[in-house]
This record gives sequence, structure tokens and C-alpha cells, in this order.
Amino acid sequence: MSDFLLKLFKVESINKLPIDRLYPIVEALDQDQRKLIASSYELGLEGLSEREEIDAIHEMILSKFKDTLLSFDEKEHKSFYDFYNGTVDYGDENVYVNMKKFTSLGLMYLFLSKTGGYFNFVIPVELIEEYEKLLKSS
Repeated sequence: MSDFLLKLFKVESINKLPIDRLYPIVEALDQDQRKLIASSYELGLEGLSEREEIDAIHEMILSKFKDTLLSFDEKEHKSFYDFYNGTVDYGDENVYVNMKKFTSLGLMYLFLSKTGGYFNFVIPVELIEEYEKLLKSS
């Protein structure tokens, strides 16, 4: 992976083995990562303990998931769907723009491989289940 991508996703990268459930992922985030997600939702974390921050972010992501998806334009919907399906065209520069957006919203997480050579992206199980319900109902 290029140094450019490592630098671009420095804050968003989680240097742990991939986790598939939302709450343990939020627990694994460092303070900068939690602040990034909280700022995307205009969620104030001042005066909260670390556990309260984790709980607040977890609840915000879950409660705002549907509204967040509905706010996406057509290209963002397609990109999220491509990530969901695992059929991402990394040659498309918009993929990286959308990765930044999706990670800052807590919809997707980037885990560095053991070698640091590539990212494993994870959409938490809870969000996948909700997304599949939305796909079936549309």
C-alpha cells in the first residue's frame, strides 16, 4: 500500500485484528477516531468518561444509520453498496473519498493488516443487517 494511502487514512486506521460487531469496534477506537466520528454527528463528548463516549457514539451510529444512508447521493449509495458486496473498484478515486466519508460516519472501519501493507475494511454486522432490511423494503 502506498505511503500516501497510509497517511490519508492515518486517523481512521485501526491497528488491531478486524472485529465485526459495532460496540467492540467503537471500544477499539482511540480518542482521535472517536472525536472524528462524534464530529460527523455533531455529538459533544466534553465531560464524558471514555465509557460514556463509547456508549454515545455507538447509539448515535445505530440511531442515525437509516437517515445517514438516505442523505447519500446516487454515487455514494453505489459506493456503499459496492463495499457491502465487496466489489470495490480501487481504480476509482471516488472510492477513497467515500471511504473517508463512511469511516468518519462510523459506517465502515479500516483495520491494518499485520504487515501494514493493506486495509481490511469492515462494515459492522448490525449495520449490514439493517442495510439488508432497507434493501428488501425498497
